Amino acid sequence: MDTTSPGTPQLDAGGPLRGVRVLDMSALGPGPFCSMLLADFGAEVIAIERPQPPPFDAAPFFARGKRSVVVDLRAPGGTEVISRLADHVDVLLESNRPGTMERRGLGPDVLCARNPRLIYTRLTGWGQDGPYRDRAGHDINYIGVAGVLSVVGDVTEAAPVPPLALLGDIAGGSLFAAFGITMALLERGRTGLGQVIDSAIVDGAALLNTPQLAELNAGRWAGRGRHLLSGNAPFYGVYECADGGHFAVGALEPKFFAQFLAALELDDVPPGDQLDPTRWPRLRERTAEIFRNKPRAHWVEAFADIDGCGSPVLELDELAGDAHLRERGTIRRDGDQLSAAPAPRLSRSPGRSRPTPARRGADTGAVLTEAGFTADELTELAAAGTIPIPD
Repeated sequence: MDTTSPGTPQLDAGGPLRGVRVLDMSALGPGPFCSMLLADFGAEVIAIERPQPPPFDAAPFFARGKRSVVVDLRAPGGTEVISRLADHVDVLLESNRPGTMERRGLGPDVLCARNPRLIYTRLTGWGQDGPYRDRAGHDINYIGVAGVLSVVGDVTEAAPVPPLALLGDIAGGSLFAAFGITMALLERGRTGLGQVIDSAIVDGAALLNTPQLAELNAGRWAGRGRHLLSGNAPFYGVYECADGGHFAVGALEPKFFAQFLAALELDDVPPGDQLDPTRWPRLRERTAEIFRNKPRAHWVEAFADIDGCGSPVLELDELAGDAHLRERGTIRRDGDQLSAAPAPRLSRSPGRSRPTPARRGADTGAVLTEAGFTADELTELAAAGTIPIPD
């Protein structure tokens, strides 16, 4: 018997991208992370993998929810395998240098002619045109040219600080590519036609710099290490505690700053002096000394029930023990493995983490069979070394 009250939205466990098929031919980090996001929200992702993984291959870290197919594009029939698979998908994702897919006969002019509904997504560092298009590069290069690297670093650093591969590869690359794909899927629902997406990490990273460009245009950009949010201000920064842990403070607004001062018992500091930069160096020294006198746990407790905008800086192996992350299920533990839950959270069609492939190429035979390959064709492809021997 259905006990749901009339008008109550039904939970869609399949996810908002259920029914969307993605052929992921990318490698390294940005592409596989992008397709993992799509898989988290219900897309069927077919990851095309090389017989031998490339150096620094991050794809296995982002394999959850995907089907693994091994194809050697250099072997006989490799191009035809991809072409036929692309006939049956909604999205193709690739991350090769411009012209590579065209030389293989797998460019958008060919595949989109065969499948006009195909959303052909090109996720690269420099994009499909411009004088840098053929250059090699990594996250640090793209965010350097985009101006993002020049603004990262606090007052204690003489040079910019590379923020791992987060602002370029993931934020400027993976997230913008996923955004482009979802927009193209929405547009295709109106027109019935796919399109080509040129998603360049340098473009996405430059867009992330919009607030800094706005300050520059207004004549208010103070430069790296002197910005209000770069660690220069004593009320917005990271402090070392007595036990070697670190504590982050972001008490920007006056009402938060007042509670920050109270928590540190800085009764002689006038709250009205907050935005006077001439007083920052001395206040920062005093604040640092106060934090160094107590362990991190003390400061966690001191800021727990006030609006002082203070929080611990958690190490990776501490995430699963945090009460907030645990209650929300933000970080999940499977044995000794940690993973982050899909985000954002949709009330009716939430994302969910799906299993990773049992092994590299585990789904090759099944996926090709679904695409119309016969048993004899699979045998021929395996004999040529194009695919693994089918199960």
